[in-house]
Amino acid sequence: MTKLRICYLASGVICILFISFMITLVLAQTVFKPKHPLLQTVSSTVEDVSTYVSPTLDVQLNFTLTLQMLMTNPNLADFEYKTVENLVYYRDILVGNLTLPSTTLPAKGSVLLPCPLVLQIDKFVADLGDILQDILQRKIVIETKANMPGTITVLGIFKAHLHTLSHCKLVLSFPSMEVEMQVCELDTNL
Repeated sequence: MTKLRICYLASGVICILFISFMITLVLAQTVFKPKHPLLQTVSSTVEDVSTYVSPTLDVQLNFTLTLQMLMTNPNLADFEYKTVENLVYYRDILVGNLTLPSTTLPAKGSVLLPCPLVLQIDKFVADLGDILQDILQRKIVIETKANMPGTITVLGIFKAHLHTLSHCKLVLSFPSMEVEMQVCELDTNL
């Protein structure tokens, strides 16, 4: 009888371990499955505009573009992200960047970060005709790209590497330099 009892006990322990493993696996693939963090440009404003066009057609255009970036973590675990890099392009030429330090975004948390970028377009314009054409059309189109790679640890065991990229196109009116249009796309990779 003792051998039969040991067999029942071992079978019971194995069944409990198997059921616990299956429950953990199902929870890890459903409730605790890593979701993509969101990186959105909520708003953008232009400040400190200085423009100058000399008689010799030397164009200077400097301003501060402040992006309000909303970072949201929809996961049940903290999202530890590396540096967030914001890049600003004018006609595919990098004209400004800002790097935010790495930190942890709490579970189900969000944070709104102001990202001021000082842009000096005149120093980066290879073809003066492009910016003059934009000024004559009274619209300046710039693009922003924000990159946020990071890691989430599920149940303290499983690590998932997540990557979020936000790409926005901004149309600024000239000479008021107000944001007329803002279109953003979000891309995430697991």
